[in-house]
Amino acid sequence: MEPKTIVLPKITTNAVEYSLLVTSFLIPFFISGPQLLTGTLVNTLLFLFVSQTNSKKAFSIILLPSIGAVLNGILFGKFTVFLLYFLPFIWVGNYALMYSFKLLLKKTTFFVSILISSLLKFTILFSVAYFFTATKIVPTIFSQLMGWSQLYTALMGGVLAFGIHTIITKKND
Repeated sequence: MEPKTIVLPKITTNAVEYSLLVTSFLIPFFISGPQLLTGTLVNTLLFLFVSQTNSKKAFSIILLPSIGAVLNGILFGKFTVFLLYFLPFIWVGNYALMYSFKLLLKKTTFFVSILISSLLKFTILFSVAYFFTATKIVPTIFSQLMGWSQLYTALMGGVLAFGIHTIITKKND
């Protein structure tokens, strides 16, 4: 049931990895919103990185999009400072998404893997956002930004990654 991973020459594999890493960092700079678009594209890259590479550089792609968002400050505008509180949890959520997706691919379908890993990321971020907003650490807008929209963008990113993965796999058959 595991999707076919494309075997590419080393130079091409490195080019794919670095392209995904650089793109994940640059998305917040060139796509200033809405979060639905930005989040979907970032999640697409997270899923593609896992499904298309066997790289140990996954740690980088977990960190880079949120670092890019903070450095640019366009995703949350005046609320960017509050994003700093969420960085470790965003990283944990991205890690949970990628790691669970990779594990689940060995046991189930691409879509079931997307669903479960997306739910896991959503649960982590929503729980933290709920706590932070309930204790008035961050404004209530973060309940929306780190809530259901995280689930939607992860699911849409997974479906988009599946489409790209399918196209790439068919071209290499």
